[in-house]
Amino acid sequence: MAMMKTAYFYGGEDIRVVEEEIPSPGADEVLFKVMSAGVCGSDLHNYRGHRTREDVPWQQGHELSGVIAGLGEGVTGLEIGQRVGIEAEHLLGCGVCRLCKDGQYHICLERGVRHGAKQSSHGFSQYDVCVAENVTVLPDDVSFDAAALVDCYSCGVHAMNRVPDVSGQNVAIIGAGAIALTLGQVLKARGASKVILIGTREQPVEVAVASGAADVGVVIASGSDPVEAVLAATGGEGAVVTFETVGGQSQLIQQAVEMTRRGGAVSVIGLFTKPQTIDPVLAMEREVTIGWSNSFSSWKGESEFATSLGLLASGRLNPDPIVTHHFSLDEIGVAFATADDKRESGAIRVMVRPNN
Repeated sequence: MAMMKTAYFYGGEDIRVVEEEIPSPGADEVLFKVMSAGVCGSDLHNYRGHRTREDVPWQQGHELSGVIAGLGEGVTGLEIGQRVGIEAEHLLGCGVCRLCKDGQYHICLERGVRHGAKQSSHGFSQYDVCVAENVTVLPDDVSFDAAALVDCYSCGVHAMNRVPDVSGQNVAIIGAGAIALTLGQVLKARGASKVILIGTREQPVEVAVASGAADVGVVIASGSDPVEAVLAATGGEGAVVTFETVGGQSQLIQQAVEMTRRGGAVSVIGLFTKPQTIDPVLAMEREVTIGWSNSFSSWKGESEFATSLGLLASGRLNPDPIVTHHFSLDEIGVAFATADDKRESGAIRVMVRPNN
């Protein structure tokens, strides 16, 4: 009986690494050895106690890449030993509803359910199994860390697809985490004229500018006004699109409206854990469109995951500066603590390497 290590989450900081049997791939499934897995901001919501779950303990880790270790019955076009990127299992749709047929499986009413069972990726594990359709062979020059970031890049591609054309335009990003930096790089690759990125810590804002994710980096110190900073950087007009990437408990959607120009748009990517309050009079007066961007799927028949991987493989994105820390699976508690306290650790994206 072949065994592996995997992490189970019991809520908050209670994370336990245990040994269990390596899973076997079923029909149309692939077994892969996990090489890199990122600690996502959504993982930290549970870690911080902002969400409660009934399925305790659970496994997680949906930003991941690996090497194929086994093929289930019916899988074709893939081979053992291939380096692969993995699209998150929790985004699986039912495949038959109106939304899935339209390519919007990420908002399917049965999202993440297959054969009646809830699905999730287990990146914080030495091995995992997923459906073959979620496996993409990596180009030779795309690293495992970079491939694990494709999930973040895909969220940026999806957000960009849902707003007006940014080519030649000024845009603003609230936040300086991995989602913000990957989004900024996507916007620049797609022709945005000026990206103004707003953060609360100097180090990630500097990384954003140095890595090509932003043209203007704004560090908001105590008492300073991010809205005024964006207006100053856009000649007083405001951003054509403002992307909110922070979420959490801060009141940021109103701030995004205030820094957006008349007739512009706000795209909310951050996952909020507290209700937001906005001034509808100001939003109406400016006719600002406020929309949400939830994960990713496809756009006009093209996989947004594939689009992101293509941008990465072309060299138009710069993932290396975004990955700041690496930990083994046995160090996963330290990995989460590092990702949680970014001000102290300087972390942007923390990677766990389960097989190191």
